[in-house]
Amino acid sequence: MNYINFRAATYAPAEYLHNTPVDMIRADIEKVGRYVKLDKIYLETYRTDTTVERDKMEAVKELFTAYGFQLAGGVTTTTRGSLMWSMCFTDPENRKKLGDIAAYTAELFDEIMFDDFYFTNCRCELCIQAKGERDWASFRMDLMNDVSENIVIKRAKEVNPGVHLIIKYPNWYESFPACGYNPEDETRMFGSIYTGTETRDPHYTHQNLQRYLSYFLPRLMERVKPGLNGGGWYDLFECDLDDYVQQAYLTIFAKCRENMLFCLPLLARFPAVYAAAAGAAFDETDMLMGKMGEPIGVACYKPYHSYGERHLYDFLGMLGIPLDPYPEYPLNAPVIILTASAAWDGDIISKIKQSLLDGSRVFVTGGLYDKLKHKGMQDILPLEVTGKSVTADMFSNNGYGRNYESSAKAAGSVTMPRITYSTNDIWVLSAGLTPYASHPLLLCGSYGKGFMYVLNIPDMPADLYKLPAETLTLLRGEMKLPVTLESGAHVGLFLYDNSAFILQSFLDKPEKARLRISLPGVELESLTGVKASKARSGEGESVFEITLMPGWYGAFRVKS
Repeated sequence: MNYINFRAATYAPAEYLHNTPVDMIRADIEKVGRYVKLDKIYLETYRTDTTVERDKMEAVKELFTAYGFQLAGGVTTTTRGSLMWSMCFTDPENRKKLGDIAAYTAELFDEIMFDDFYFTNCRCELCIQAKGERDWASFRMDLMNDVSENIVIKRAKEVNPGVHLIIKYPNWYESFPACGYNPEDETRMFGSIYTGTETRDPHYTHQNLQRYLSYFLPRLMERVKPGLNGGGWYDLFECDLDDYVQQAYLTIFAKCRENMLFCLPLLARFPAVYAAAAGAAFDETDMLMGKMGEPIGVACYKPYHSYGERHLYDFLGMLGIPLDPYPEYPLNAPVIILTASAAWDGDIISKIKQSLLDGSRVFVTGGLYDKLKHKGMQDILPLEVTGKSVTADMFSNNGYGRNYESSAKAAGSVTMPRITYSTNDIWVLSAGLTPYASHPLLLCGSYGKGFMYVLNIPDMPADLYKLPAETLTLLRGEMKLPVTLESGAHVGLFLYDNSAFILQSFLDKPEKARLRISLPGVELESLTGVKASKARSGEGESVFEITLMPGWYGAFRVKS
């Protein structure tokens, strides 16, 4: 590998390979290679009704081999004339075509990636008839399981028994079941997986993806197929240079084994911009990641095939809460966060109770509480989600046994569900304040040896970013992390198991922040040259001050 702690890869789409002379491909390799040290390329045989002929592909393989690239094949199962170009996999002609493509590609390569259009959204008459009484998600997951096992994998292994097949999952993980993606089953069929980490512009694109997804999703998929999540894939669509580089940083912070820059012709079109930026990011982070242990954080649960409060974990990550996602319930975790997606687990109430009985702190969102209020949640903490909303721009920040000791102004109005509770049975740690009334934002009650918290999510999750720094600091503090950030939103905190951590600013202006280390008398070793000054050291903690610059990241190690 050209880099020590990850590989750098790119992808060559079929239309580019089909239409571009070999000499021009060679020129593109040279242009991109001036800025980024690529280890591997995926050469696509088919996309959107374009197939690269065998003679051309053999010539291209020879070219890239001469440059020292590792080679793999690629397939994108798209066709013209359909929504999102998705194939209909109940259509016998498409099924035969897909099998032929898989076999052809396996003749050329020992490793093949199926790009993230490997799904179906077809509702033609054939699909409607085949679906029967099933819901669309169940039908499509069953259909894609059949296509994977009995067409793609079968045909590929008939011609190349040792071929290694990769399924690449897209960034839109909340919609996997709706389009037939089934990581629970597919990851047992395919040799390895790959993860889309592109978030692009977070403000204007219709997917509403938050930057933290570039870290969260590959960590989740690493738990789906441990040790065999091959890498993270991001592109330069719908993003400026800062967006692009932050995708790269978070993919690297997530410890992805490979960084996929999509794609070679686009990088060659802007080599001194995007290729140069990626190369610089790789050079500066490669040695750093060798100093970081394995990622850790607050356990959170995203069951297979679930959705609810879509992408809320990504919003929470943007609040400076380091998350550690699981596709199965993390029963032994000391702190757990659960959003409405956890309601897909029919045993979730009993699992929450067991965690609390064992002494854990379990944070549930108001959305999850509302889904489970008639299924046993009120047996843990009795609350009422009234169905009405309240708007506030001032928030209290309390401690146990004290009323409103302090309050702080939010960055704007926050509208959230109105929750009522029994005084002194449940304690309010933070509330929105309106004239002559307060309205819970964060509540807590005891159960067994543990504590359950209810976090009232605003009607618009992005309004979490408006909450005062004092309120967010209180929330983080209740999670009892080894490092707690004291700041406003739009800062990422990434913890590792060797006492190292990274701070990433997503802010557009400088801001001062504090870092509270849950040990007295410690120092912070800077791993990136950025210094943090000690503010105080007291009983059980050491506090440091730091200035967060826009788009900046810094890495540190706690030293006793």
